[in-house]
Amino acid sequence: MDKSKAGFIFVILAGALWGTTGTISKFIFEFGVDPLTLSLLRIVISFVLLYAFAIITKRRLHFNQEDFLFFLAFGAVSVAGFNIFYLTAIQLTTVTTAVILLYTAPAFSLLAARLVLKEPLTKQKIMALVLTVIGIFLVVEGYRPGQLLLNIPGVLSGLGAGLTFGIYGIFSKGAFQRGYGTLETVILALGTGMLVLLVLRPPWLLTPLVTEPMALWLLVVMIAVFSTMLAYVFFVTGLVHVEAGKATLVAAVEPVVAIIAAIIFLNETMTFLQFIGVLAVLTAVRGQR
Repeated sequence: MDKSKAGFIFVILAGALWGTTGTISKFIFEFGVDPLTLSLLRIVISFVLLYAFAIITKRRLHFNQEDFLFFLAFGAVSVAGFNIFYLTAIQLTTVTTAVILLYTAPAFSLLAARLVLKEPLTKQKIMALVLTVIGIFLVVEGYRPGQLLLNIPGVLSGLGAGLTFGIYGIFSKGAFQRGYGTLETVILALGTGMLVLLVLRPPWLLTPLVTEPMALWLLVVMIAVFSTMLAYVFFVTGLVHVEAGKATLVAAVEPVVAIIAAIIFLNETMTFLQFIGVLAVLTAVRGQR
């Protein structure tokens, strides 16, 4: 298998793992955990486990002091900032509206990759972007009355989520250019993002969770390990061999996986238009190979 194909597989795996976030989160929210707390928990656990793995396996870890501001911006914007914008969009609008606005991410990514990394903006990429946006709109049933709720703060927050998610790949490529490997890049991004979230949600506010049932903590560990840690590792690993703009387009399989997971575990159904949307997204993804 050539490296380019392997890169696409890693990005698809990342999108698939991110797609399980919504289903697992629904079970966690039933315990009364709020989204900001869950965001902090998943990032803290991911960071600790990944850092411990690096130490145990004696992986190369280095950090240059002159790169501090770069990684602070990386973590603040594309880890902490993404969570804040996305949760705010959900709060001020609807989940459907927030998801549609989030998947403006490929547009931001393609534009930023063209300006910053000089990646070509081809007709194929633009067509894939159009297919992705249409497909996601159908998958989340944005056409249903009442599904969309538009207001200026909510829309701006949703676009902020799309922007911060879209430039995650740009930051990662920047880390590669500074000589950082895949594991180092993810650890440093999660670590700085964690520091920002700890300021917003101080750890002593989490003490009531200590007495929560073991079932909750098992779900939290699942979302931290699979939907966060491994997803980021796979995505950044794929970025080594895939253009940043293409990677964000390919990762748009996330909502497709999310709806399939909801059908399997939450007994939800898929409409014909949702099926067409799934085909559109998968066609766009295949076109990036």
